Amino acid sequence: MNSLSNKYIVKSPVCLAVMLALTSSPNLYAQTTDSQDGADKPLEKIIVTSRRKEETLVEIPMAVSSVSAMEIEDRNYTSTTDIYRTLAGAAMPRGELILRGLSGGNTTTPDTTTTFVDDIPFDFTNLADIERVEVLRGPQGTLYGSNAIGGTVRIITKKPVLDEFELFGSVQAGGEKDVDGYDSNISLGVNVPLIEGKLALRVNGNMEHDQLPFVNINTGLQSDVDRGFLRSQLLWQVTDEVDVTFGFSRIEYQDRGYDLGDRSKPGYYYDFVADANPDAPYGYDVEEIVIDCDPALERPACKGGSAPIADKGVPQKYQIWERLDPWYESSSNLYTLNINDDNFFDFATLTYAGSYRKFKTDSLDSWTRLDADDLFLTWIINDDYYEKTTSELRFQNLNPGPLSWTVGMFYDKQETKNSLNNQNQYHEQGDLASALALYWWGVDVTELGQETFGNPQNNWRYSLIKDYYREFALFADVAYTFDLGDMGEFELNGGVRRFDLEDEFQDDASGIWSDADTYAKGSESGNRYKLSASWRPNRDMSVYALYSEGYRPGGNNGPLAGSCVDDPKAGERQDRYTSDSIENYELGLKASTWGGKFDFATAIYQIDWTDIKTDIYMDTCGFTYVANAGEARSRGVEFESTAYLRENLKATFNTSYTSSEVTKDNEAIGAKAGDDMTMVPEWNAYLALDQGFDLFGKQAYVRGDFTYYGEYKTHFNTRDEDVVPSYSYFNLSGRIEVTDDVKLSVHINNLFDKEAVKYKAARSRSVDNTTAQQYIDYLEGRSLTIRVDYTFY
Repeated sequence: MNSLSNKYIVKSPVCLAVMLALTSSPNLYAQTTDSQDGADKPLEKIIVTSRRKEETLVEIPMAVSSVSAMEIEDRNYTSTTDIYRTLAGAAMPRGELILRGLSGGNTTTPDTTTTFVDDIPFDFTNLADIERVEVLRGPQGTLYGSNAIGGTVRIITKKPVLDEFELFGSVQAGGEKDVDGYDSNISLGVNVPLIEGKLALRVNGNMEHDQLPFVNINTGLQSDVDRGFLRSQLLWQVTDEVDVTFGFSRIEYQDRGYDLGDRSKPGYYYDFVADANPDAPYGYDVEEIVIDCDPALERPACKGGSAPIADKGVPQKYQIWERLDPWYESSSNLYTLNINDDNFFDFATLTYAGSYRKFKTDSLDSWTRLDADDLFLTWIINDDYYEKTTSELRFQNLNPGPLSWTVGMFYDKQETKNSLNNQNQYHEQGDLASALALYWWGVDVTELGQETFGNPQNNWRYSLIKDYYREFALFADVAYTFDLGDMGEFELNGGVRRFDLEDEFQDDASGIWSDADTYAKGSESGNRYKLSASWRPNRDMSVYALYSEGYRPGGNNGPLAGSCVDDPKAGERQDRYTSDSIENYELGLKASTWGGKFDFATAIYQIDWTDIKTDIYMDTCGFTYVANAGEARSRGVEFESTAYLRENLKATFNTSYTSSEVTKDNEAIGAKAGDDMTMVPEWNAYLALDQGFDLFGKQAYVRGDFTYYGEYKTHFNTRDEDVVPSYSYFNLSGRIEVTDDVKLSVHINNLFDKEAVKYKAARSRSVDNTTAQQYIDYLEGRSLTIRVDYTFY
């Protein structure tokens, strides 16, 4: 491994803290506190299950962050994105977590981290009724499989309680400065013992409404999002050692309008003149005309608008102008089965986690602007679904001892069949629209639609005949701990995952943009390894070295649209792409010093990334495909800490330095060797102070936290519109326990109402393209939320 330069290490405040800890007092051994009766009691340790077994954070030879249910409630974390902003080395420009600089291309959703809910791979973000969230950094290819190359998020829900009735929930409402309307979040749950000591049911649900700031001043629509879920778990305690949990979750999501702003300045736009002519196709002779406007004006001012909502004083930055508003909705039905046997034939523990889900989505995408320059309406209706089945079976050693092991198998199958209306493009009806479409596209799409699809408005159809993916894996993880006497203990840990992938793809496209079908299939297999060594001189300190590997599975591309044939990047497209490969080298230190008043963890790493699985955007037609393109290297330092400054006053400080860059030219995404990776700031930091106190005889606390992100870019072949300046903001919150059952809290985000951009990107690489959007998203303005939590027994 090529280490970071000595110059950098000497200057790093993180490394300075590490050296300080290594030379700190022998109080490392004194993890005790004085109880009220004068006896010494060990401080409570945070227990996690990142290696599929219960351990303290210090014992695990990898970088892990854990957030408890109490922290989730106290800090008003409603989504995993609220947690991500507190983490060292984390970026989330559009909500998806990116760890250790592993973005890989020009997309905000590279799928380099994966999420598990109760050991089920499932991308779920809502934190209602959650016991704990664990974030594992670095490749987790041996225990957690594909897509975990940057890290893994583990969400552990609260389980049914066999001997206690509970009614619980929370209600919150809030608003944001300069945004019309209010946000709301309502949770309700119940735990019911059905048979004493044997059977219990836990049901909880959540409804959330999020009023977005962006307003289409042409249509009058203000964008919004509605989310909701219902989760039920039935626990059967078969014996003292065996329990079975049946689960069902229903998750729904809906949004309307645009969730990104647009700061493009077109300088002109197209309009048309139409003269009646009975001899012309559809009765009109049409011709486009160009309407000039001040090149300093943004699109809404250039195009104008008369919708009533525009009179409500919508700030300019939140105004957009589009002829048609998109919408999106999705639903998931998830069935789960979890079985735990703490004594499987006096040999091992057995754990099974299985699931079946059906995911369905419908949406409307407006192509009026990009395909028709707003002369007539055209849109795509998406209608898609998939079915997914997963199973994981694990065995672990039964008796504690120096040797511990985990072996298991994993199966994952995802399939879509006969989605014959996967995508349909339409244009508006009427003779004038038909005449405009014929003039603009040079094809009589009205006649084409009638002859091909039996619908004169339907000009293109994409059918997904079959999209099949299957992964089967066997994995093993073995650790042996050597007793070193007065020098503590030393652990060696090794793991391997043998994976086998198989996929098949068939589709059909017809209409104006493409008239072809594709069939492809493939298979792939390989091994991914992990090896770590850790020295624990005492229970409050560990030093570890880790090597780990990861991968994202290969697959097949869809057809190349006819409009993309002449795109400069089309020639590099292949029907199939393969898995990429990650190798991570890491050194870490974890310690609890000064009598347990200062806990910290730090890691330094280098990651080599080859055969990067990358989305390639074809600028001339607006479509993408996936390719193995380029190589990259990421190096960095992460530091997370908690200090107990005095009674009831706690400080949290997390920071990271990330240097992630391309190491080989990649013309497909416009990247050159030495270019910094996209979406990732070099520095990020998080600082929080929590103060507890008594208020009118009630327990209360107040919290202030500060978040900082350094500058980053969102695209290779960078334009000025792709660079996000550094920004920071401050949040303040307080909570009081009104009664034993009711808590009231107030949360103010962005207290000083700082204006900042948190994401922006130009859709086109050409500065002469005035049709394409210049996307932008802003830091939330000052917002106030009031929350009430209640628990009744």
